[in-house]
Amino acid sequence: MDNNFKKEITSRPGGENLMMCYSCGSCTATCPISEIDDSFNPRLLIKKSLLGYKEEVLNNDDLWKCIQCRRCVAHCPQDVKFADIMRVLRNMSIEDGYYDKELKEKVDKLDKTVYQYRLDIVANHLNNSKDMDESIEVMIDSGDQNG
Repeated sequence: MDNNFKKEITSRPGGENLMMCYSCGSCTATCPISEIDDSFNPRLLIKKSLLGYKEEVLNNDDLWKCIQCRRCVAHCPQDVKFADIMRVLRNMSIEDGYYDKELKEKVDKLDKTVYQYRLDIVANHLNNSKDMDESIEVMIDSGDQNG
């Protein structure tokens, strides 16, 4: 156990709110990964970080499962910002040699690609909805003129 581990995390940008966690479980309850993978437990990762289980946390494949959807951030009553803490832990795991930088680069690229894909889907949907709204308005206007 490393009693300074939580201080290491909180000293980094994104990790400042770690010690605000009181283990309510909102992060895990709202996590889409936890819904499909019972082994992924954000609350447990936070708890182990607070208790000083540095090696167990930094050498844990679960660090890479988080998709950075930020549902945990939106639902946390203590504003712990778990997604930001995950990024800090990922960086620390690379710095300490548990994972290589290439994995982080791939995961970061995937996160950005998924985010952009989501924005594209929303934009397409909204544009299609606007086109449909405009078509309906044209039909209504042409109907008013003929009727």
